[in-house]
Amino acid sequence: MLRTVDTDVVVLSTALFNQINVTELWVSFGTGKNCRLIPVHTISKTLGPQKSMSLLMFHAFTGCDQTSFFLNRGKKTAWQTSKVYKDAEESFAVLSRAPPSVEELHNHMSTIERFVILMYDRTSSCESVDEARQELFTHKGRAIELIPPTSAALFQHAKRAVFQAAYVWGQALLRTPELPDPSDWGWRIGT
Repeated sequence: MLRTVDTDVVVLSTALFNQINVTELWVSFGTGKNCRLIPVHTISKTLGPQKSMSLLMFHAFTGCDQTSFFLNRGKKTAWQTSKVYKDAEESFAVLSRAPPSVEELHNHMSTIERFVILMYDRTSSCESVDEARQELFTHKGRAIELIPPTSAALFQHAKRAVFQAAYVWGQALLRTPELPDPSDWGWRIGT
């Protein structure tokens, strides 16, 4: 049994459960009257190996302790979007496994962009976030803070999420994980 108040631990436990040699894993999550036991083994089995693994990138991409979140677009909205747009699951699973390259991330950016567009507007036919930004702002009258990020900003965010999901969390079970230079993955060192 693990005890935690941190959602990251629950996500990691669920995503990596299939890689550890146990039949059951319980997480005691929360404190006091809000404490509950979570059967990670049941959740992981229900989700299946790919969806469980995709949780690493999903969680990092939609906001965690190390990465930013999308304003007014929480985990629930993102989860509902992933149920509608199944291509995101495969991209998130691939990008959760170390070591993806920046080029591999580029190969998945069209899927990631479409996922983000659908988080902001389920009826949009736009394929690029820049196009969706223009449509939502000019034609639908959305406030600037209620539209998706630019494609450049989204790419930087995706790089940071991949670094966290694949390199940090994806290697959590390794004794000596190999981490690339964070500055190659959207982080600035010393500023």
